[in-house]
Formats: sequence, C-alpha cells, structure tokens
Amino acid sequence: MATGCISPHITADTVYYPPPPASAHVVHIKSFNRLHELIPARPSLLEVLRGQLISPEVAKPAGIAYARGHLYVCDTDMNLVHDWDLTTGATQQIGIYGDVVLAKPVAVAVDDGGGLYVADTDRSEVVAFTADGQVRFRLKPPKRTAYRPTAVAVRGGVLYVADIASQKIDEFSTADGQYLRAFGVIGSKPGQFYFPMGLAADSDGRLYLSDMMNSRVQVFDEKMKPILSMGQAGDRYGDMGKPRQVAVGPDGVIFVADPEFARVHLFNARGQLLMLLGGEKDRTGGTPMPVGVAVAQDLPESITALVPADFRADYYLFVSNTVGSRRLSLFAVGHQAGPATMGGS
Repeated sequence: MATGCISPHITADTVYYPPPPASAHVVHIKSFNRLHELIPARPSLLEVLRGQLISPEVAKPAGIAYARGHLYVCDTDMNLVHDWDLTTGATQQIGIYGDVVLAKPVAVAVDDGGGLYVADTDRSEVVAFTADGQVRFRLKPPKRTAYRPTAVAVRGGVLYVADIASQKIDEFSTADGQYLRAFGVIGSKPGQFYFPMGLAADSDGRLYLSDMMNSRVQVFDEKMKPILSMGQAGDRYGDMGKPRQVAVGPDGVIFVADPEFARVHLFNARGQLLMLLGGEKDRTGGTPMPVGVAVAQDLPESITALVPADFRADYYLFVSNTVGSRRLSLFAVGHQAGPATMGGS
C-alpha cells in the first residue's frame, strides 16, 4: 500500500543526572503524550484519507508496565489501559468495551505469556486480560466486603495485589485466578505497612512494597519475611514523601516514584540512596508528579538511537506523571564516558 509522508525526525531531549561536571548515570531521552512523539509514524494513504494520523493521547497516566516491546499505561481520566507497540507503532485501548469496562485503572502488570492484570479501584477488583484485550477473569478475595486494589506484580505463576482497604497483600494464581493467601497488618514496624501503593517482584524471590503512609519501601523474601527497608518521613537526603510505584533494574537498582517530592529515588540493593531523578518543574527531564515507573531492558533501535553518543545505556526507565505538558518520560540508565557504574549489588 502506498504510504503518506513520514513524520518529522524525532530527536532526543537530553538532560543528564547527576548534572555536569559529575559523570552521569541517567540521561533523559524523551517526554511525550503520544506514541508517535516517541517513534516515527509512517501513516498509510488510507490512514491519511481517514484522518487517522494521530495516535491516542494519554490524559492522566497512573501505573505503567513494559514487556515484550509494549508499553502499558493506565489512564484514570479515559478509564482504560493504553497498549503501545514500540516496534510497529500500533496502539490498542484495553478495557473500553465488552463484558468488563474499566472504571479507574490505577496499576497494571504483565505475566510471561503477555497476559495483563489491571487493578481497578472503582470496580473493586483486578481484571485479567489476554494480550489482545479479552477478559480472562476477575479477581477479588473471597468474603472481603471492602476491596481497593492499588498495585499489582507478577512472579512466576503468582499475582500479588496490594489492597488499601484491608492493608493486605493478596496472592492469586495467574493460571486460573484462584485465591491463594494474604499477608500483612497495618502498622509501622518492619513487616507492617499502611497504604501499600506499589509492588514489584524480582527473579530472586524478593517482593518490593511501597509503604506510602510510612514513607518507605520494604523488601520481603520468598517467605514474606521483611529483610530491608529504605526511606523514612522527612526532608533530608534519603527521606521520602508519599512513595507510589516501585520498579527494580537488572542490576538491582530500585526506582521509587515519589509525587510529594517530585522525584524518582534510586537505591541500591542494600537500601542505600544512590541519587534523585527529575524535579518539580514542568520542563525537559522534570518529574512534576511521578506515580509510575517501569524498567525496560531492551527497546527498538529507533528509540535506542536517541541515546547520546557519550552515554552507554544498560537499560531504560519509563516514568509517568499525573501533571505536566508531557506526562510520560523515558530515561536511559548506565554511565557516561568511563568504566564506572552505579553498582546495584
């Protein structure tokens, strides 16, 4: 099929963290609201005639996830999940039709088979979708009257769900949605939490929990025993405000979105603060109100080509903001012009 004009060449909007003269470990690549602001669009003649040149825009992003070349963005204004294919430029809107229409999707996780799990606080359930947007099942703990899921994470065949109504973490089977168990109790001691707002799971069996009202992130082992805590209330370096989504890099670096501080905190695997990312101003590289973070170990060449020549990218970080002129941001994580790294272990 004949094609229309190719969209203008996309350039990077680079901001280094930490700033010069320090050696950078993170660089801001691009902020955007639409997929085609990140990757070049090649509209067909038919799309030109139909006026379908503009990809869907994110209105108010919340939780995000990345898997298999797709970026998934919960949109609490449009009440759907955006599914953006970063390789082909194809877009899909999940949860806007069929037997289950999303009401307030706040978090999304992806399993190894491409299935999606969306925490919907207004529906008081987690909705499991196939990769093409078909509903598989709906999840809610039995005999629990109040249920407000706020975060989801998947490891192996287990789905972890944070519930701020009961202050518990629930576990479900990803195979059939069967309820497995729950753990947690409200409080501020190790292993207790108050308003769990973010979850992440790594391949070593650890579960990372953003404990919002205690201004910290806790780490649990395979048996759900607390083994590490990072952050506390305050305004000093290493303190947190109201942490939201959490993600873990392949090097063990822990990323925590903190909308109260307008920053993303970076900790190493020992819980030591490495650096802060972003800033409250709505400008290039800023994070005026970050709520979602998602790690991508590989991206299409059209995107990685935007990384500055003096920077070696080991992996990538997406950040969502609920305010700002460009509410999704992409960062490269690695090091600049030298052998030093952040050291995640």
